[in-house]
Amino acid sequence: MRVVPDCKFVVAAARVDGVCREVIDKVVRHHEVVLSVPILSEYEAVAERPGQAPHRDTLRFVIGEIERLAVTVEPASLMFGLRDPDDEVCLATAAAGGAILITGNTRDFSQPRYGPVEIWSPRVFLDRTA
Repeated sequence: MRVVPDCKFVVAAARVDGVCREVIDKVVRHHEVVLSVPILSEYEAVAERPGQAPHRDTLRFVIGEIERLAVTVEPASLMFGLRDPDDEVCLATAAAGGAILITGNTRDFSQPRYGPVEIWSPRVFLDRTA
């Protein structure tokens, strides 16, 4: 399965040992990560924020592993009408890469599907890939 990990989900995986970290571990071992340059840039920018200081090393490690294993695609030229325009690139990347989007951000990704892209929470990912 091809997967685009949303930035907030990646940060959660680096900060807390729980469901998000379990999903990252499963994704990098058994699935294919799909990224784009804008998504990777967002990961790196978020890692440098002052609030990430206590978890920065872990976050950088997680980002590095994801990047090392990922297939990089050019985001599709699609718009989905999201509330937060900055989140459009996640869907456009998933559409271009034939991937699902894993996110816990139900406020900005409130639908189960946007065009060809399915939205899965970390828990749904674990349940469906068990």
